[in-house]
Amino acid sequence: MTTPTILDPDSNSYYRPLGNGRYLPTLHVQGAWNDHEQHMSPVGGLIAHELMRHEPRADMQLARINFEILGLIPAQDTHISVTTIRPGRTIELLEATLTIGERVIVRARAWRLSRQDTSAVAAVELPSMPPPDECTAYNPTQEWPGAFLASLRMKAVPGGRAGRRSVWVQSTKTLVEGVDVDPLASYAMLIDTANGIATRVRPHEMMYPNVELSVHLFRNPDAQWVGLDTCVTFGESGIGLTSTTLGDIHGPVGRSEQCLTVRDLPTG
Repeated sequence: MTTPTILDPDSNSYYRPLGNGRYLPTLHVQGAWNDHEQHMSPVGGLIAHELMRHEPRADMQLARINFEILGLIPAQDTHISVTTIRPGRTIELLEATLTIGERVIVRARAWRLSRQDTSAVAAVELPSMPPPDECTAYNPTQEWPGAFLASLRMKAVPGGRAGRRSVWVQSTKTLVEGVDVDPLASYAMLIDTANGIATRVRPHEMMYPNVELSVHLFRNPDAQWVGLDTCVTFGESGIGLTSTTLGDIHGPVGRSEQCLTVRDLPTG
């Protein structure tokens, strides 16, 4: 059994490194649905950090990461291991496993593809967001509890509504204490917040956590601001979908999707 962890509220980071892929979460990872869980967003950044550290190759880049969330993520000593399950000269598939205690909590697979000069044919069909300085302050804590959401700065594009909103996100914390992480990991640690910025129903009225997060990137992002151009769909039988065009201050960088389980809040 995993021993409960006392989370440090004073750190300026989400995690403290313990060595060999182990990390101690601080209070700032605290999720919105339960006080004792980690929000998936910093977890996603931490996994991306370990993926970037695994047998790094300057001639390749991460193009897709799919995170499968196998259960509640306790805010406890966290271990991540990475393996190459499909090696190759120009295409590789990596797998990361996040374990807490004896339990596997998140599995992630990432395609790593070779860099090519395709500037002559480059074209982007995804929409761009107005820059952050043309947007207005947006406070996620008016709707969501949890220390992770409280650690963020947000600016919203005017005209948002329930189910459709575009927001720029920036963190006041670093991902790993004392470690300069790759910009992709700093960017990835904010993507999962997309499910909370365009809510169709208030979180005190219903639950709609995501069970996975799929991220596609066609270029390496700039982590100064993370742009989330998001729409939320609820089906008629308990399944939802949060769909997001991802951007940075230079324009679109890719897409993310989150499959939701939509249900009533537990009673009793």
